[in-house]
Amino acid sequence: MKNLRIEQTNEMILDKFGMGIVEFLISQTHLASRLNSAKSETIKRNPGYSNGDIAKAYIGLLCLGKNKFAEIEPLRSDYDFRPFLKLERVPSPAVLEHRLDEAALSEEWKQIILEESLHLLRKAGAPINPVTIQGKSFIPVDVAMPFAFIGKEGYCLSFGQETSVSGRAAEQLAEGAFLWRLEAKEGSEIAAKLLDLNIDFVMKLQTDASTWVETARKHGTCSSEREGKNVYFGSVAETNTTAGAKKPAYYVFKLIETTIDKNGQILLIPEYEADVYMTTLDIPPEAVPRLYDEHRKVCKSLRREFMSDLGFKQLPSRNQKTNELALHFGIYAYNLLRFAGQGKARLKRIRETIRDLPKMVIKEVEAEE
Repeated sequence: MKNLRIEQTNEMILDKFGMGIVEFLISQTHLASRLNSAKSETIKRNPGYSNGDIAKAYIGLLCLGKNKFAEIEPLRSDYDFRPFLKLERVPSPAVLEHRLDEAALSEEWKQIILEESLHLLRKAGAPINPVTIQGKSFIPVDVAMPFAFIGKEGYCLSFGQETSVSGRAAEQLAEGAFLWRLEAKEGSEIAAKLLDLNIDFVMKLQTDASTWVETARKHGTCSSEREGKNVYFGSVAETNTTAGAKKPAYYVFKLIETTIDKNGQILLIPEYEADVYMTTLDIPPEAVPRLYDEHRKVCKSLRREFMSDLGFKQLPSRNQKTNELALHFGIYAYNLLRFAGQGKARLKRIRETIRDLPKMVIKEVEAEE
């Protein structure tokens, strides 16, 4: 692949090139050919519409910020859509929905889409930039189930995948130390996998505050916010790490003990609130909640972009499996648009890239030797 660079320009563009850029980026992967070669028994062959054309048509629709099957109908007579995406024919809403319904009955398409989405980012040389923590660089992997995002750019890494699968996907895109940031309902199980994989993480645990009272009093530093409200803050090393783990782990806790409420009423039984984190980072305890709060803000923003800017506030089908397949196509479109929206000053929001697609053009230049 030739060097690919996306820049802003003030030059006058005399034609629309948005879908041309989408097709160019899709063509850098084997998405269409792999789907055309898919041997899924759930799909009845329709010679009028190849699997590759179905996929490109739906990705093109998503790159316009639309996901409903009926929204493909006006594009069947659109002057630019079919030729720029190099489609033989643009499928009707019924054909598009039926093909995705059939494909959703197996896992084959979803696997291909995820693999080719990563292939696109690798082939295009998408930047995956680290965050700096206490002078050390980490590639962040932010998990907001069912999604996992990677890098400061927030490329979508996976959908509902196991930790080990997402870990291997991350290693395909970036080199260096990774830092997983996540909230875990089953903290010990996920922590065990990350420890076994020798991956650093910051994880917020769901726990009963009352179980941390003794630990907080023994290992924490106490401060009083007001009369009857004490805050214990500190950390304690994990003593029972997973067999084969190469990193120690630490529990960081913030426990609030209230014996007098804000109205001055003395409580017969103290009330306890606790935020508990588990991490492999040997950093000051007060830095851990800040790291997690940053993760929470990043995930909220990226998830909102994905669901809102690509039109997934309302899913396109009544069929759950079809919606899952549509969301996998959404990952491909999201990463494509995220890459296309990179700029010198800042990373564009997905909806900005969608808006600016008609103004963008590709200029190929020979790479310097």
